[in-house]
Amino acid sequence: MNEEQRFISFYDENSDNFYELLNGVRVYLKNNNEQYMDLYEKIHNILDCNINLQKLLDDEVLENGISKEECMSISKIVNLYYDLQDIIEKEIYFKGGMDAYYYFCKLGIIKNK
Repeated sequence: MNEEQRFISFYDENSDNFYELLNGVRVYLKNNNEQYMDLYEKIHNILDCNINLQKLLDDEVLENGISKEECMSISKIVNLYYDLQDIIEKEIYFKGGMDAYYYFCKLGIIKNK
């Protein structure tokens, strides 16, 4: 690596597999964060109990539409998904801060204790 490549941003260096790296955060949370696991399970429990919602999410046409209860279930899924995303975004923010800390240590800006 030459001196110019040394200072390429993490995003630029990993742009081809950036979403794969972000997916690693989701996998980590799915296996290690109780709140994430609980929300994930609640979403899938709702979907497991409702074939019409599964079809809807798979872009299938529902001949008879959906019921009021199914509408409420969709609303619940959306709210749970927002809570799930909040956890993911906080973890990504933390990961970025952690990467910046180690990067600054490597540059000698921060002394690692």
